[in-house]
Amino acid sequence: MTPTTIISNGLDKKIHINDKGLTLLEVLITLAILSIVVIAFITLFTDTNLTINYSGKKTTAIAKGKSTLDEISLKAKTSKTIDGNTVKKTISKILEKDSYKIFEEDKEELYKYDKENNYKVHFLIQNQSIELEADSSSDTITSNAIKIKMVVFYDNGKKKVELSTYIPTKEDINEE
Repeated sequence: MTPTTIISNGLDKKIHINDKGLTLLEVLITLAILSIVVIAFITLFTDTNLTINYSGKKTTAIAKGKSTLDEISLKAKTSKTIDGNTVKKTISKILEKDSYKIFEEDKEELYKYDKENNYKVHFLIQNQSIELEADSSSDTITSNAIKIKMVVFYDNGKKKVELSTYIPTKEDINEE
């Protein structure tokens, strides 16, 4: 028979303490609960790591695209004439400097560039007329601009981000 310790707390209550230890069933239940908690944390950390990695790649692609569009916009605005050909030449010069090579041209509007490490960018160059209306009056402001849409592919071409900018070609015209 296993020894049992009786403790009296002075109030005529006796507490029986059993010194048997843990049963095998109690240990197995504890291990099952602990393994469920550990698996949940491992899954959480793995998913978080994948999300951080994905966000980092997307942020890098956006930053590269934004800096390229800013450089194109700045150089195009400082040129004497602004038209589709000027913008195309400006894009080519900027991308050639960064080791991009044009690999496909479509309908004279879509230009596809590729870098040696399979980093691809596509540009769509379109002439557009933009009309803005003021809230307080019925005046319409029309501006002719060149829209540059840049699609940056990242993560080995599986994902993409799209950025665009407008470069005005003429002064704004007030129409009544």
